[in-house]
Parts: sequence; C-alpha cells; structure tokens
Amino acid sequence: MPTPQLPALDPTIAVTVGAALVVLGLAFAFWGRGIWKRIMALIGMILGGVLGFIAGYALLNGYIGGLVLALVGAFLGSILFWRLMNIALALVMGLLAAALVFFAFGSPSGTADPQVIGAIVAFILVFAISYYFIEELIGLVTAIIGGILVAIGMYIVRGIGSGLVSGLVGLGVFLVGLTVQEMKVRRQKKERAVMANPTAYVPPPPPSQ
Repeated sequence: MPTPQLPALDPTIAVTVGAALVVLGLAFAFWGRGIWKRIMALIGMILGGVLGFIAGYALLNGYIGGLVLALVGAFLGSILFWRLMNIALALVMGLLAAALVFFAFGSPSGTADPQVIGAIVAFILVFAISYYFIEELIGLVTAIIGGILVAIGMYIVRGIGSGLVSGLVGLGVFLVGLTVQEMKVRRQKKERAVMANPTAYVPPPPPSQ
C-alpha cells in the first residue's frame, strides 16, 4: 500500500509565508523589547478570553454568558498583561521552573512531599531572578523567537535540503539580535543612572581683579 503524500505547497504561497516569517523573526530578534508589550497584551487577551468564556459558560449556563465574560476577560487580561508585562514574564518563568521540578520526579505523595517543596522553592528563586534581570530576559526570549522564525521562514522558502543552512542563519540572527538588544539595555541603564545622579553644577570662579 503506497504511503500517502502531503500535497505540495504552492511556490508563491511558500515564498509569501516564508518571507513573512523572516520579517517577523527579524523584528523579534532586533526590536523584540519594543514590541513585547503588544505581544504580552495579545497573550493576556487570549488567556483572559478563554478563562472568561469557561467561567461564564459554567456559571451562567450558556454560550451567551460565556461570550459576555469572554469579552470582559479579554479586556481585563490585555490591560493586566500590558501594565504588568514584566511581572507576567517572570511569573511564567517561575511557573515553568516549578512545573519542571514538580513533574521531573513522578507523582507527589502529599502536600509536604519534598517534590512539592522543591517546586515552590524553584518558583520563588526563578521568579525573583527573572524579575531582577527582566530586561535581559526579554531580549533573550525575543531573540530566540526571532531566530526560530527566521530559520523556519528560510526553510520554507528554500525547500527540503536547506535545513542546515536555515538553522545556521537562524542561529546567526539570534546571536546578533541578542547582542544588539543587550547593548541597548546597557546603554539605557547607563542613561538612567546618569539621570538619577546628575553631575553637580560647579560655577566658574569669579574673574580675577
């Protein structure tokens, strides 16, 4: 029995999709910190809408109530993630670390299990470290996303057999984008430090008689 083959993607569509992914990846890699607020607002809108719909459907017994609370949840979620994007990212990193520790050692036997305690400790530590280095973390995350998108876009445009080249291009975009964003972060921190501690004005000496 012959193995079914996936239909070939139209070349025009492939080039369009690949080019769009490359452009989006470059934007993430080099200007990720600038567009991060919008991304987090979109994520908050989606999460808030989903949670609102689930709550509305369960509490109000119908799709109408679910849709109403979905709109409210989407609005509140977008505002929350827009205003608190740094806390949101640090919270996500802490939850990921806690989940990794929690599920890495099997099922817990109770609330006092060392696995649960380790997950809580991992959450607190990773959350605190992530929030302290939040500017660098945003640059790292967006540079990674940008490199992956560029690699995928290059692969779609170039076709089968270009995986190594596409991966190397994506890696290069990640490294350069991360360097550029880190330089911006350091420059902005220096500017804020200078503004916080302005140099005292020393008046010129009086003219000699």
